[in-house]
Amino acid sequence: MSEELVTEEIEKTELQDPETLTEYYSRLRIMVESMESDVLKSEKGNKAAGTRLRKNLRLLKKTSADFVRFSLGK
Repeated sequence: MSEELVTEEIEKTELQDPETLTEYYSRLRIMVESMESDVLKSEKGNKAAGTRLRKNLRLLKKTSADFVRFSLGK
């Protein structure tokens, strides 16, 4: 998936809160896919990509926690 499409998809889904487990899962999947290029760049020594990767991992952690709360009905 190209980086522009991933960014566009994330922006589109961030405007609204997910209402189903499938929507939450889809958001998490998109987030993980969007980090692939930064992982590869960071592995080659790109420090900015490493910073973006860590930022996205923190966002992934927060979204995962929201997903758990949603699945528990809280």
